[in-house]
Amino acid sequence: MMLWLIIRKEIVSHILTLRFGVTFILFLVLIFASIYVSVGEYKRGVAEYNAQVRVGRDVLSDLVNEEDQHRKRDLFYHVGLIDAVPLAPLSWMAQGLQPGYPVAVNSKTWESLSLGRGLTRNPLLGILRVPDFVYVVNIVLSFLAILFMFDSVCGEKESGTLRLVLSNSVPRHTLLLGKWLGGYIVLMVPFLAAVCGGLGYAWSQGVLDLSGDSVSRVCLMCVVASLYIAVFFNVSVFISTTTRRSSTALLLCLLVWVGFILAIPNIAPITARILRPTPSLRKIAAEKDAVWEEVRLEVARLSLKGTVRYGKEREEAEEELWEKGRRRVAKWDKYYEDMRSSQLSLAGILGRLSPSGCWTYAAVLLSNTGPEMFDRLQNSRSKLRSDLKNFADGLWTAARKNPERRWPEFSAEEVPFLQMTFPNVREAVTGVLNDVLLLIILNVVFFMLGFVFFLRYNVT
Repeated sequence: MMLWLIIRKEIVSHILTLRFGVTFILFLVLIFASIYVSVGEYKRGVAEYNAQVRVGRDVLSDLVNEEDQHRKRDLFYHVGLIDAVPLAPLSWMAQGLQPGYPVAVNSKTWESLSLGRGLTRNPLLGILRVPDFVYVVNIVLSFLAILFMFDSVCGEKESGTLRLVLSNSVPRHTLLLGKWLGGYIVLMVPFLAAVCGGLGYAWSQGVLDLSGDSVSRVCLMCVVASLYIAVFFNVSVFISTTTRRSSTALLLCLLVWVGFILAIPNIAPITARILRPTPSLRKIAAEKDAVWEEVRLEVARLSLKGTVRYGKEREEAEEELWEKGRRRVAKWDKYYEDMRSSQLSLAGILGRLSPSGCWTYAAVLLSNTGPEMFDRLQNSRSKLRSDLKNFADGLWTAARKNPERRWPEFSAEEVPFLQMTFPNVREAVTGVLNDVLLLIILNVVFFMLGFVFFLRYNVT
């Protein structure tokens, strides 16, 4: 009963302040505005994707129906086929790496080129970032959480309210718990109301599928966001229990906020780059060019040897040299990917020292716009290039055996295409468990620190 009275008192005292009104309005405006803008950008991205799908179908139709055999070969080996890159269904909530994805992939038998977005969208997007849900929660809501509770203890000490309350038979742990619950309820109500309004708008625009796993992902994202906001809520309470003046508490809270939001997430990739440097792509390309040049010289030397000059033996010797070259080039590619993965892994570990990093990594993983999907895109491109080469080589081999040098007939369904699969909800939940656990640990640590300091807090 006493705990409920304290919670009700905190709720009423917060609601009657100007700070609550400003916070409520900012929550509604910022969250709804971010979803509104992101939904519009997502719909333009879907329209662009559909346009690229139509272009790809036209190119594939020309390839299948082409009568000129030389033209057909050029389409496979030189012009290439166009495959549109699909958008993550929840990229309107967390853009992540989605803006850096190519709009389509032009695949040939010997390479896979990215068709960049260029200026097909708003050119200012290269300068100004779209404030999606993750960005607003990460920057704005964490700041509002600090402003909401920085004087929860020291402010009442200055006004004399804290001494008056503790003069009664109120245990300190009950008082702190009641203040925490009351303040957090008042903080989360406008947040959840704004989220529900934004999701309602997304559903009305047809970008939120209620029948799929999107609702589960959005709910999980809101749970992680609540834990993230609670971290800064607990930080504010802890700092308030260690200071005696509201101005000092506000300054310390701002310093902690800057460290968590700006310093650690930005320093993490720089530190990882220093500790685990990755060779430049230019250096890797130079090494691969050197390998191919060496192979070409070895092939040329075959003509100078008296034992292998013509016929099947010469072809087999050349193919063996080229195969060795391909294996050496593949080793250089693997070396670069391993070094890059090691650097990204270290950057992720260092970035998670901040709750901002935990929230961002968890959100982009739940929305399928994080580094994992970028790796899947790269693997899908490599597989497509390999499958397309095998398919075209098979057709070309059959054509050479034909007296008329005509390619065998094939349908559009037989031609390999870009296949990207998105992780299911279970895989996403498994991936975010570490981030959720870190956020829970931070909440427990800062709450316990605030509890310990409040037990010894001098109210006089």
